[in-house]
Amino acid sequence: MFSKEIMEKYADVLVQKGLNIQKGQYLLLQCCPDTLALARIVAEKALQRGAKDVHVSISDPYIKQIRGKYLSKEQCLEVPEWKKEEEDYYLRNNGVQLGLMGTYPSLMEDVSDENAMALASADNRVRNVVRKYIHEGTLQWTGTACPTKEWAVKVYPEMDAEVALETLEKDIAHMMRLDEEDPVKAWNQHCAKLKAVGDKLNAYQFDALHITSELGTDLRVGLVKNHIWCSAADMGDARVQAPYIANMPTEEVFTDPDRNRVDGIAYASKPLIINGKLVKDFWIRFSSGAAIDCGASQNVDFLKSALFADDGSRHLGEVALVSKQSPINQIGRLFYNGLIDENAASHLAFGSSFPTNIQGGTDMSEEELIKHGVNIAACHHDFMVGTEKYHVEGILNDGTSVVIMDDGDFVI
Repeated sequence: MFSKEIMEKYADVLVQKGLNIQKGQYLLLQCCPDTLALARIVAEKALQRGAKDVHVSISDPYIKQIRGKYLSKEQCLEVPEWKKEEEDYYLRNNGVQLGLMGTYPSLMEDVSDENAMALASADNRVRNVVRKYIHEGTLQWTGTACPTKEWAVKVYPEMDAEVALETLEKDIAHMMRLDEEDPVKAWNQHCAKLKAVGDKLNAYQFDALHITSELGTDLRVGLVKNHIWCSAADMGDARVQAPYIANMPTEEVFTDPDRNRVDGIAYASKPLIINGKLVKDFWIRFSSGAAIDCGASQNVDFLKSALFADDGSRHLGEVALVSKQSPINQIGRLFYNGLIDENAASHLAFGSSFPTNIQGGTDMSEEELIKHGVNIAACHHDFMVGTEKYHVEGILNDGTSVVIMDDGDFVI
């Protein structure tokens, strides 16, 4: 884990910018044994800032893996109601939520595919408690990444374990701007820069995007009418006490696609971990909004199980633009962590959309959201499509186009 000095800076950024916790709010802090040291500093800083209390929920990924090896599929699927109620109690009582988990890319390799999917399904049903408040636009929340030795040797396999861990710690500190003299100030500047891009995109109110890449991506993505491009600390139609940053690190501006107007093919530029398994070299084909086919060189069944789980999962729920100048992309590594990897490259997500990304969305019922083209689903899977030659054009209502990105960078 980081040095005490870096952990102090990390906690300041998470509490002040990520959560922006206000006096009288609960903090629901979810962590694992490997992240307890940072969690303790976060808890203290939250209470010093005026938090009403801190509730810590600790889960051990290794015990989850052991359960997957020895339990039946039915047992892996079980979710006690108290687990969901534990989260819901704090969130409905003016709570904020922080996910402070380690990353263990290879942990589920000796768990059967069936049980790995079952455990992921159970976790997803618990996570839906948090998603409910996110989609209502009433929750200040953030998720981040903490280094572990197991993760480090996966990212830097050519290095000794201790050197790999030190390198991962340095890289995470860089992408979190903890190596700046004043990390909080650096995050304020970063948020303002991303907001400026979002403001330009919002002024156009494009009808659709045309996305292409040298991998073969050729996709037309309709956007919902009155969509909002959001970014770090700029959360659209959210109804929260204070601005917050949903994911840290973050380099994206993102909005809601129209679930009924996506056509073409998207080729992933990076692998994706789905239900604990690595899916590589994959593509997804869409027609009239819905995924109709997909392929992969590895673990295609896991992609299919997530993509074709139900009607909602077959539709896109997010389109996000990320410059190839992202500090994460500049490191030039695959991190085997969805939060970090998605901020290295422009990406799409199949599954749920964000009601906060359409004007008035947080006041709409699910039926109204779907009518407006906003997707509703029980999952949300980001996959990277951005490349060195990534090209995005915005299509206006009169059919004319405006170049937004060229050669993987913003030109708008």
